[in-house]
Amino acid sequence: MFINFLKGMAIGTAFILPGISAGTVVLLLGFYKQLIEDFSALRLRPYLPHICGGAVAALGGVKIIGYLLENYADILMAFLLGMLVASLRVILFHEGKLVRLRLLPVLIGLACFLLVWFAFTNPAPGWTPMPAVSLHHFFAGGIVAGAAMILPGVSGSSTLVIMNIYDDVIFAVNKWEWLKLAVFSAGALLGIFALSRLLAALFRRYRDAVSLALAGLVLGSVRSLLPSTFSIPVVLAILAGAAIVLALAVPRPPRQDHKTLSG
Repeated sequence: MFINFLKGMAIGTAFILPGISAGTVVLLLGFYKQLIEDFSALRLRPYLPHICGGAVAALGGVKIIGYLLENYADILMAFLLGMLVASLRVILFHEGKLVRLRLLPVLIGLACFLLVWFAFTNPAPGWTPMPAVSLHHFFAGGIVAGAAMILPGVSGSSTLVIMNIYDDVIFAVNKWEWLKLAVFSAGALLGIFALSRLLAALFRRYRDAVSLALAGLVLGSVRSLLPSTFSIPVVLAILAGAAIVLALAVPRPPRQDHKTLSG
């Protein structure tokens, strides 16, 4: 049970950091397929230690990130930028192979990039797709983040960056704004349980197209994290963020290969 609690802490930490996919962490821990099947059937009891560990890590991590946003915003944004860009390695490579760059999936990825870069990260004056102060925004953000977190290579927090709500959620936790947190949590539960099967099926059936679309969304969201100046601390923070994601993305050799060779 304690091991499962620690696994949950790893997943919870990944959930609050843009660039690290909670789904990828689950995949590396070795129970991704079983988790998808159990969540689709609402079999949650075996995962209570994971959920508790994830909640502890997420709430504790949010407090730390909230402090950094208030005092070291440029360094933190640079760190997240490095994580976000490095996550493209996880999104675009599957089992060591680059996704197939066919015309239609590439165009879908380009469209997603342009949409996020020009519409969501820099809305026209007086217009925004969904105001950050709106409870509807928190609910929609919860749905998207909850659904995204179960897909390997897709960071739930990155979707919050794309929707321009990441810092609002962080501060809502730090200030214990219960209404916003309840609305966000309701959306997250809906995203996890109602959309998990659909999104997982799309990822399996149209992996290349979905991967390129996600890559476009991630690249477009980079605009909201660009630092005002590239000082030495900022550059080091970018490199540190990228190094962490790339280290987590190193493929593990399958154990069955060792059995085959020794047999």
